[in-house]
Amino acid sequence: MKNFSWQNILGNAPRIEHLKKILAEEKFPHAVIFSGVGGIGKRKIAEICAAVLLCENSNVEACGVCESCKLFEAGSHPDFYVVEPEKSKSAPNIKIGQIRALQSEVALQPNRSDFRVVIIDGAEFMNNAAANCLLKTLEEPTGQTIFILTTANRAGLLMTLRSRCGTVNFEKIPAEIIQSALELRGVESERAKTISLIADGSFGRALKLEESGGYEIRNDALNFLENLLAKKITVEEIFNRGKSFSDDSRENFSEFVIHIQKILRDVFLVNQADLYNADLKSRLENLKINEKTLYKIFDEGKKIQRRINSNANLRLLVESYFIKLKQIAEV
Repeated sequence: MKNFSWQNILGNAPRIEHLKKILAEEKFPHAVIFSGVGGIGKRKIAEICAAVLLCENSNVEACGVCESCKLFEAGSHPDFYVVEPEKSKSAPNIKIGQIRALQSEVALQPNRSDFRVVIIDGAEFMNNAAANCLLKTLEEPTGQTIFILTTANRAGLLMTLRSRCGTVNFEKIPAEIIQSALELRGVESERAKTISLIADGSFGRALKLEESGGYEIRNDALNFLENLLAKKITVEEIFNRGKSFSDDSRENFSEFVIHIQKILRDVFLVNQADLYNADLKSRLENLKINEKTLYKIFDEGKKIQRRINSNANLRLLVESYFIKLKQIAEV
């Protein structure tokens, strides 16, 4: 079970040891939330727990040789069920139909094991109808299903759902661990160091920065901010950016806004604290922005971050954000 081994998990050693302990003692809760920033391995940890729970020979590390492990590794274990957000051009969403299908599944007797294991990945993307539907299942546990909900936004879950689940809070992964993992993948040392610092504790984000153009998004964000403060951003450019991001993805626009927010934080604390973008310090020091303008731009970033995962039209979101920033900078 090489793909479902604890050795594959970066960081969070105390939490991993806690999970091993409750697995060994057969005290794994019937419903638990794995909470922490995106890209730190919550889904993989949930899968490892599921593999161990369903293994016929072990309660700490899946053996990899029993029939259950072979089925799990092949992705065809009849007592393992995953619900995840539907991907589309609009916001990710877990709908009530998905939860009803889940309820029909868990109402049946387990096929091979004593119970089923269900992972709801990105649980914060359940709409209210789906969340309330799941709540009914959690309120009347049968003892034959274990639920693991993963989320990057625990506060986005219904309070009633949170109250019926245990919680394991995972921490961000230290930059030096991310750097070492990137170097093992062949990333040059200095680039790995820079990426690990701006990945903000997320190995998944570090991989995106390295492999999918995220590193360039940071540079685009800084270039944009420099031109914005120099009052060089035109309405035509704003509309072009709106089209570009809407043709791309919400994820990349979200990444862009995150970089703007972190750059502003670095500018404010440039000589007082560790910087997210330490390699860009000289450019950050040259950004001329007064405190009032900085706070206003930062506040707009917080507002747009709350709306990115809504069903609002992405192009209109992008354009309204940039227009607002242009208005703030030109006052």
